[in-house]
Amino acid sequence: MSIYGYHRLEKDFVYPVVPIAIKADFLSEAYFSELSERYEQIRSEHRKWYIFDTSKAIASHAILTPIMRDLVENQELLNGHKQFDLFFETFDQHVKQLPYITEEIHYFRNDLNRYGGAPEQLEEMIELVACGKWQLFSARYHRYEVSQYDAAYNVKFISSNGRFEVVYHAETGQMVNDPVNMGTYNYAPGSIHPWKYYQHHKYDKVPWKRWGNTDQISYKEITKKQSRHSSTEQKKSTEELHNLIKNKMSDSQKCR
Repeated sequence: MSIYGYHRLEKDFVYPVVPIAIKADFLSEAYFSELSERYEQIRSEHRKWYIFDTSKAIASHAILTPIMRDLVENQELLNGHKQFDLFFETFDQHVKQLPYITEEIHYFRNDLNRYGGAPEQLEEMIELVACGKWQLFSARYHRYEVSQYDAAYNVKFISSNGRFEVVYHAETGQMVNDPVNMGTYNYAPGSIHPWKYYQHHKYDKVPWKRWGNTDQISYKEITKKQSRHSSTEQKKSTEELHNLIKNKMSDSQKCR
């Protein structure tokens, strides 16, 4: 498929409604097998051998609908489940088959991000970073001014697999959850690899610029706010945090 054709598909394609019900118990081996079977069935029914084949997009969108519904109806079941990783691998795989993601799928990343296991306190997160389970990341786009606190002290961490994000306030040590500066789930974690970089832009950055983090405030409203990034307070607190993490990493015997 040419780049021109792909972007044309992204602009003009509308996902058809394909009702689907999964009979197997949520997260069971049979559940994932049934998802695969239904995906192949739907794809086969909609496959075209001319112009642009939209069957992958149709099948993946159809599969994501019951997965989202099943997770909402069984929120606690995923925590600690042996199929935890497979669930997220499956979900992300289908998202990345879409020419574009819908508003519903974009906002669903906030439901998914709750399963990252990030501790409530920054102090505990620093211990996890020292053990290589999370890493400190740029908080450039998480330091917009809000009335509740000084956003210059916001710091961001991502999980080792790049999926989950969390933002903390370095002065209070509390997690930041407001719709302006919150951390969000990545369907396609960023990378210097060109294709992965493109996917992160397409499935994570572009939807954010279109819909914001939540429906409470738009991207335009967020970016109209003054940024506290590169302020004296931000640079000093970030440097202190880097040093603290470095010292913790030299004493990693507690890692399990």
